[in-house]
Amino acid sequence: MGKQFDREALGRLLNMNDDQLRLVIDRIAAENGLDLSGVNISAGDMASVRRALGSASEDDIRKMSEQIRAGMKRRGNDGKSGKNG
Repeated sequence: MGKQFDREALGRLLNMNDDQLRLVIDRIAAENGLDLSGVNISAGDMASVRRALGSASEDDIRKMSEQIRAGMKRRGNDGKSGKNG
């Protein structure tokens, strides 16, 4: 997702197909210590994820960005070096 999570990055997520979006969700979960390999996410679940992301307010996006930055710091990657964790 690059160095910054904003409305444009959110749009890129929403433009992904379900398989691509699931991979991103799995990666974010794994980077935060969650194993979703045993979780069955249905097409209806993905539609709900898309609705939630699509209706995110600017404040929601700011909070997501802060959480992503905090996760990067926990992994020792501040997002400024251009390297991916």
